[in-house]
Amino acid sequence: MKQPVTLKGLQEMRTNTDSAIATALPHKLHMKLCCLEMERHRREMEQRAAMERANKCQARCDAIELEVRRLLDAVNKQSAAQAELKPQAMRSVVPATASSTAASGQKSPSTFMHRY
Repeated sequence: MKQPVTLKGLQEMRTNTDSAIATALPHKLHMKLCCLEMERHRREMEQRAAMERANKCQARCDAIELEVRRLLDAVNKQSAAQAELKPQAMRSVVPATASSTAASGQKSPSTFMHRY
């Protein structure tokens, strides 16, 4: 009678890596160390470059935000100055009703339209 074949997992597999390091020649170990040090140096350079790029992007976003705020302040000041110059009758504009605009065939003006 044959015994059933059992599947071996990763935990049951034997490897020679531990014994290979112990019996390796010293110059090969030094070469592996050198390769690892060079890879570490390359990764650190990549990391520095990526951090510099991220910092530049953040600085540009901050500059954009500052410029947007400055422009919005200028628009608000200009709007306030124009509102002071307009007569009182012009300030209280009554929007047209939907039925009067539909009868005349005109589109109603958008309440969110920004005037420069």
